[in-house]
Amino acid sequence: MSKFENINTKKLYKNSRQGKICGIFSGLGDYLGINPLILRILGIIAVIVTGPIVILGYLLISVLLDDSPYTIR
Repeated sequence: MSKFENINTKKLYKNSRQGKICGIFSGLGDYLGINPLILRILGIIAVIVTGPIVILGYLLISVLLDDSPYTIR
């Protein structure tokens, strides 16, 4: 552990245990303290407005993020 790391540092993970597809919105909801349903609705609206850009971003994030090492309840 380096001197720059803080024990209370929050890290963004995907939460595939509670997620619907890949767990991106569930993990983001855990990180921000927001209900994942709100984020899913905003994601659907973003797909309708922008089309495949959001879908490609979602797939890219699902590849880059690590799965949560612990269960958040």
